[in-house]
Order: sequence, then C-alpha cells, then structure tokens
Amino acid sequence: MRGVDRVLALVLGLVGLGGGVLLAAEVVQGLLGRTGHLVVPYEGVARWLREHAWSSAPVVAAGAGVAVAGLLLLVAEVVPRRRTLLVVASDDADVVTAVARSGVGRTLEQAVAGVPGVDGTRSRVGRRTVRLTVRTALHDPADLERQVHERASAALAGLGLVAAPELDVDLQRVTA
Repeated sequence: MRGVDRVLALVLGLVGLGGGVLLAAEVVQGLLGRTGHLVVPYEGVARWLREHAWSSAPVVAAGAGVAVAGLLLLVAEVVPRRRTLLVVASDDADVVTAVARSGVGRTLEQAVAGVPGVDGTRSRVGRRTVRLTVRTALHDPADLERQVHERASAALAGLGLVAAPELDVDLQRVTA
C-alpha cells in the first residue's frame, strides 16, 4: 500500500467514523422525543431531500459525481504500480532478495565519485536502463568517460542483479 493510500484511508475512515457517531447521536435524540438538532443542523438538507425525487436532475448529477469519484479511486488502485525493486540473483530458489532502485543509483554514484575529474553525479534507474550523468570541468574528457563506464559497470555487476539494466553514461562538461 502506498503512502498516499494510507493517508487517504485514514482520513476517509476518520470522516466516516465521525459521521457515524454524529448520525447515531441525532437518531438517539430523535428517539428520545427531543425536537431540533443536536450537533448537525440538518433541517435544510432534509427539506431539500423531501422536495426532490430520485429521478430529478440534481440528485442524478450528485449520484453520477459520486460514481465517477468511486470509479477513479478504483482505477487508481487497480493500475499496476511502478516497480521500485530490482531482484538480486540467489542460489536458493525459495529466497528472493531485492535492492531498491535508489540504492542501485547511489551505489553507482559512489563508485564513480572517486574518479579524478568527476565533479558531480546524478543517476536515474529504470527497469531496463541506468542513466548515469557525470559532470566534469575537464577540457578533454575522453578518457574520463571510459574510466567512469568501467567503474560503474563493475559496480553494477557486483550487485548481482538477475536482469541488470543497461548502463548509459552521459558526460556533461561544465565550466569551472
């Protein structure tokens, strides 16, 4: 379950709980024979509901709005989520180990950070490709690209991923 889902479920659950408690309190007050409202001034809403039939345009529009909102929430939950883990090879078929994409990216960034001439790194890890952006102030970075690619490839191979993504090194020359 995603973090947004958890927060939304908590908020909607608390709203539903509060609404149920208020409804129960209003019903109990009505059963005790007291007139008026206890907490929620519902007389205007009750009058509007008595004046409109189920087939009237405002009631149908409200129902359609609620149905659309429900379908959007359903689709949001059914759509597959982005995979955030990459599976690591294992000798035991019963054990599945995975590493987060962000961890793979940090590993590659740290592997190339020590190469002379590298001023900064940034990575973007997908299922099939890893894009490693390296910033340098060197005038002739030809040998640097080879060194960075070798170090990053070695670090990626050292992770032992089942389906290792393809490495793409982008060297960006910046002015000092």
